[in-house]
Amino acid sequence: MFFRPLKPASFFIFLSLIAGILAGNLSPDNKTFAFFVLSALFVLFFIAFYFNKKIIFIFILGLVFSFGYLSIQIKLFPDVPSHHISNYLDSKKIVITGRIVSFAKHYEKKQKTILLCQTIETKDRMKEKVTGKINLNIYGLSKKGPEFGDMIMFESSIRSVRNFMNPGAFDYKKFLKLKEIYGTAYTNIKKIEILTDMDQIGFSSRLIRKIEKLRTNYYHFILNHTKRSKPGKIMASLITGKKEVISPDIRDLFSKAGISHLLAISGLHLSIVSLLFFYFFYRFLSFIPALLIAARSKKIAGILTIVPLIIYAIFSGFSPSTQRALIMIIVLLVSFISEKEKDILSSLSVAGILILILDSAALFSISFQLSFIAVIFIVCGISLLKKVSFIFKKNLLSRIVMMMFVSFFASLGTFPLTAHYFNVVSTIALISNFIAIPVLGFIVLPSGLISLVFFPYFPWFAIFIINFCSQLISFLITFSEFLVSIPYSWSRTVTLQWIEIAAIYLFFLSIFFGLKGHRKIPACLLALTFLLVAFNFSNDGLKKTLRPSLTITIIDVGQGNSALIQTPEGKNILVDGGGFPDISSFDTGRFIIAPFLWQKKIRSLDYVILTHPESDHLNGLLFILQNFDVNALIKNSDKRNSKNYMELITTCKKRNIKILNPLSEGKHMDFGITKLLFYDSSKAPSSYNFNNNSLVFKVIYKDFSMLFPGDILTDREESLSTQNDPDLQSSILLSPHHGSSSSSTKFFLEKVQPENVIISCGWRNRHGFPHSEVLKRYNKMGMNIFRTDEDGAIFISSDGKNHNILTHKGG
Repeated sequence: MFFRPLKPASFFIFLSLIAGILAGNLSPDNKTFAFFVLSALFVLFFIAFYFNKKIIFIFILGLVFSFGYLSIQIKLFPDVPSHHISNYLDSKKIVITGRIVSFAKHYEKKQKTILLCQTIETKDRMKEKVTGKINLNIYGLSKKGPEFGDMIMFESSIRSVRNFMNPGAFDYKKFLKLKEIYGTAYTNIKKIEILTDMDQIGFSSRLIRKIEKLRTNYYHFILNHTKRSKPGKIMASLITGKKEVISPDIRDLFSKAGISHLLAISGLHLSIVSLLFFYFFYRFLSFIPALLIAARSKKIAGILTIVPLIIYAIFSGFSPSTQRALIMIIVLLVSFISEKEKDILSSLSVAGILILILDSAALFSISFQLSFIAVIFIVCGISLLKKVSFIFKKNLLSRIVMMMFVSFFASLGTFPLTAHYFNVVSTIALISNFIAIPVLGFIVLPSGLISLVFFPYFPWFAIFIINFCSQLISFLITFSEFLVSIPYSWSRTVTLQWIEIAAIYLFFLSIFFGLKGHRKIPACLLALTFLLVAFNFSNDGLKKTLRPSLTITIIDVGQGNSALIQTPEGKNILVDGGGFPDISSFDTGRFIIAPFLWQKKIRSLDYVILTHPESDHLNGLLFILQNFDVNALIKNSDKRNSKNYMELITTCKKRNIKILNPLSEGKHMDFGITKLLFYDSSKAPSSYNFNNNSLVFKVIYKDFSMLFPGDILTDREESLSTQNDPDLQSSILLSPHHGSSSSSTKFFLEKVQPENVIISCGWRNRHGFPHSEVLKRYNKMGMNIFRTDEDGAIFISSDGKNHNILTHKGG
């Protein structure tokens, strides 16, 4: 009875809820109005219930839409109290007391958890009650660290969450806000005081702590007995859900092979686990004659399967994606128990409704979108094959063919989203999934669970299983490396815009209805697809027509430098790649510059310029050189004995990227109207310094020019200023050394005479850049100042005579 009335309507209710959430996400703060509309519709619903039941469904859709709208608005525009932790951000160090409300994520040198703050104490011993969640990064190693449910106390400042302000950038601040996380604190394990009284911990928390302890112990057990090898890390991630242990190179390999979805606990994993437990319970119950005769064995087995499924979901970290997959599997199990398993689309809609009611922000989760679109395409695709009776037979060959079709439809359905989010399309996904799913899903996963059961009691047997699984994963890695080495097996893509994604799905939908025998619907959908494509191309064409001849973008990379020069001749030139210190795992190339370039539909670069081999200019270039078609790298003669510099040179040799030194091959590069003029460094100070030896060059376009001085210091500025030819005078100056007090001397600035100065620096960076004296000097000399830490990315455009400057923050 529960599913029958939903069968024709649940899908439309699901769509209505999605529409409401999307509308609320795009609207300003309208919570009061949305609540009024929801209340009014609720009243109208009851009126219709008594007087005209035929229109009740319309009011239900309206109520669902309004609920979705209001629920996301509450998350986006929360009414936080005065004692909320968000009011204490970016202050001096305070003593924080709070309770850990999440499982820990273990990285190489730290662990990360979520803390629900309860009190803070300032330096003057003022203690205040607070509320709100923050991310807590704990550095250092210890056998006994804080666990789920622990009350802890430590001293730290709380940094606000900030985005890198660039077009196409991931909105990390909004991402955390939807999780109700408002700041980040840092501390060392030795400085944490655990205040937990075990008598105050409830039964459920004790159970969760035991599960988490088992999980963490087994995680380290796998890593220790595989010597932290790549196969060991993959197995640890697959069984325990700790995907943070996977290295970027393995993530890239699996993405190119089209099997990255296997690295995270998802619907596929829970489906396999539920299938294993269902089969176990069903075989056991089949020995009970009464249940077998009454045909209740399957139903009871389905009910019993839910219990270990929930336990495994908690064991694997109970991440939001795991929670959503759990709800989906439970709904499908319920439909199976109630003998409604054929109505998969309706069951899927019910699962989606439940997930979005519990958390409306789930709609913006990549895993939610990929999971639902994959299942929808599988269901619709298999429905097209009903006339091919061979596929549905219960022999091995038929099941293999069915598995290939399932992989094909899932890959087809998700490729527009993977192209949008991950900028990679794999043409070998069908082959790689055909091997990877059986290996990881049906051998390694169940074997790992068996090993988990035995490792506390018979560790030798658990080690045997782990070693066996490691060998299988090693084979899979080797096989994947072979596949991705095949030409055209994968490709990096530019970022698909949502209008382009909509056009692709409308095209797929028109094919589906056409194969189903419809005529009018496919024609209408194709017409709509054509209109979207035409609008998108005309819009892109208009932008290119209106685009000034020369554009320069100073990219917000934090404490570092990176810029994109686009010339009227069609040349794309990237200057430096930013970069965090070598000890940091954050890759500016991967997470900042590449998304920016892909958003601008750029897949190839004519030139990449490295001004000097310091980490804040070099490190971000590695990913760019490895994933974009680059004609040449321009650098000076400096060499550095560092891992990243050596990898940079190795990458150039491996990918046949030319390495040019403009000072030895001519001091200028002529593209036609646009020129790059490089300044001689032979007269630089004799004291050797990577910063001082930076490539200094000027972009010249007719009467407009911009000077890129790298990180030069006072004595190099003096050396350049005494050279009469070529002239330093420029319309715009990129501030030397990020506004350091050791640069931007008065004599140098008088030679350059810029109208505008752009400072590329990190927000509240530890160096104190830009220096206050330098800012005073700029202001005193009448220069307009732009800063990436305050303004975000800075966009410069010029027609060769006049120039215009816009910022990401201010427009």
